[in-house]
Amino acid sequence: MLRTIAPKILHLVPVLFVVSLGTFLLLELVPGDPAIAFLGEEATPAEVEIVQLQLGLDKPLVERYFVWLGDAVTGDLGTSLMFPQSTVTDLVQQAMPLTLQLAVMALTMSLLLAIPLAMWTAYREGTTVDRVSGAGAAVIISLPPFLAALILIYFFVFNPTLPKHLLFVVGLVGTLALLVKSVQAGGKELRPERARRLVGAILLLLFTLWALNKWPTWPRIGFSRLTSGNGFGENLRHIFLPVFVLGMTEVAIFSRLLRTDLIATLSEDFILSARAKGIPTWRILMQDALRPSSFSLITLAGVGLGRLIGGTVIIETIFGIQGMGRMVAGNITTNDFPIVQGGVLVIATVYVLLNLFVDVAYSYLDPRIRRGSN
Repeated sequence: MLRTIAPKILHLVPVLFVVSLGTFLLLELVPGDPAIAFLGEEATPAEVEIVQLQLGLDKPLVERYFVWLGDAVTGDLGTSLMFPQSTVTDLVQQAMPLTLQLAVMALTMSLLLAIPLAMWTAYREGTTVDRVSGAGAAVIISLPPFLAALILIYFFVFNPTLPKHLLFVVGLVGTLALLVKSVQAGGKELRPERARRLVGAILLLLFTLWALNKWPTWPRIGFSRLTSGNGFGENLRHIFLPVFVLGMTEVAIFSRLLRTDLIATLSEDFILSARAKGIPTWRILMQDALRPSSFSLITLAGVGLGRLIGGTVIIETIFGIQGMGRMVAGNITTNDFPIVQGGVLVIATVYVLLNLFVDVAYSYLDPRIRRGSN
């Protein structure tokens, strides 16, 4: 396994070097002088020259890059130009947990929703449920995240009674549908199915009533950290809407990808043999079909987590969350280059490490890869 991981780790070095160099060069093209941004537009040329000397901006570009890179390798990402008392490392330590929680919770939510949905639609291929799921996924994928965020804010924050009424209607309709199917299921051989539907109707009704009773008020902006002392409930109340916006697109992508792989797996001979032996459908889906169908999902989930971490700029801005995305994007306009360079380098490092983790996970899940690398 070490022989598999070592070359991949070595490949990370040139990737991070290119990312850091590209970021450094692109920031040089941004209009404006950091010294003027630091002093203000009314600064005299002499004052600007003094600040440029203090910041090392008078040195050649190549020398400045390698000085910064050498410090970054040792863990020193520099100091903010706008707030000299704050180091970039401290700012990253404050912002990164927020972005990580957003991304991890969005990915977790998307997997918890996408996997059952994919198994259901794969088993019901070609039915109304499958077609409605496909159409809904297409709509969600084509919906820009910022527009989805604004829609959710309109309904959940400014018109909170609308989603409560919708939840009540959906819960009531689902309960009645299960009761009707339970009554229609006749014959002794269908009694277990009737009992399951009746229990499902009762549980759905109880869940709907509980959700309506516990329905919280959703904040427009702000964030309550887990370490703030307000508890996980308050943290979840603040983070639910941005997590839902980030995760809904992933749910659509993951469910359609896994559905396609599951349909191919369900037509394999070993699945047909399991069905012939009378093994329950849920066990076939969970134990026999899911694992060999999950390779593409694991790859996409690993890449998706990196994409979520790097793509929270709009969501963090809309919901007023002081995460990595907002920290990096907000300081481009102020010419606070050390923050931008350090933030991009940290995000790129997390992204490539996630890709490394996916590659290693592949070798554990698929013996053919592991044996081929030995």
